[in-house]
Amino acid sequence: MKYRTLGKTGLRVGEIGLGTMVHAGHFGPMDDKESLSAIEAALDLGVNFIDTSDAYGAGYSEALLGKALKGRRDKVVLATKGGNVMVGPNRGKTDFSVPYIARVMDDSLERLQTDYIDLYQLHNPTVDVIARQDIWELLEQRKKEGKIRHYGVSINRVEEGTAAIDGGKSESIQIEFSLILQEPKESLFPHARKADIGIIARAPLRRSLLTGKFNAEDQSKFQGEDVRARNFRGELFAKELAKVESFRFLEGHGRTLAQAAIAFCLAFETVSVVIAGARNAVQMRANAAASERPLSRDELAQVDRIWRSGFKA
Repeated sequence: MKYRTLGKTGLRVGEIGLGTMVHAGHFGPMDDKESLSAIEAALDLGVNFIDTSDAYGAGYSEALLGKALKGRRDKVVLATKGGNVMVGPNRGKTDFSVPYIARVMDDSLERLQTDYIDLYQLHNPTVDVIARQDIWELLEQRKKEGKIRHYGVSINRVEEGTAAIDGGKSESIQIEFSLILQEPKESLFPHARKADIGIIARAPLRRSLLTGKFNAEDQSKFQGEDVRARNFRGELFAKELAKVESFRFLEGHGRTLAQAAIAFCLAFETVSVVIAGARNAVQMRANAAASERPLSRDELAQVDRIWRSGFKA
């Protein structure tokens, strides 16, 4: 595993990390044994950045991770998030009030069975939330108390990332970045690099579509809490699959399309770590191997042309 520095935090993180949203069943049913095998494989491979959230299964992923890391907490840079309400009458809403974040942070510490969190992230805050001072004051106070080491944001839109950088408080930014969704590279990445803000690239496989294993008929399989059921409704699924096909030229010669998708994200120096989910040890090992198969300059140029042309291979 190769390591990079997560911006101004100074944390040394494996350039490929593990995302644990999948372990809460948000990508179809999961078996805890498989989830634990993925975490075990990650540690064996030198993957030291593990990202979770209290929103994943209403704390389920955190609790599972806490059990898995018992006695091995010092081997990982542990990141979690708060701000999404997953239980009670306000389920599905966000709450970034100081009392709420203070409470759920303590809840996360308990589920994770740890005294500290290496990186605590506000989960999907708006520009207005990012502009508030009280929430950053809370995070700074918790940092002084030793409950968290660093803090940042996990956001959906480039403008939210820009606000976080300009506000001067956030130490990291997590944002979706992939072969299909490349917008962050245009303005956010250069801005973050100047401010020494580490970028955590999530969803590099576009919620598993960039594995190249799906066809139009698979849409019916996305049911219940599967995030793809809401993210790729109606005709959007077929359109996204067509985009995937435009990148087929990247696979072959010992490299899968999924590995190429991860390697694409690693081609940007501003990206400190790429977090992809892994259902089991096999997937974790395949993800980790992506750093051994970088994209060539010509491949990167072709990827850029495809994206700018509207995905015309």
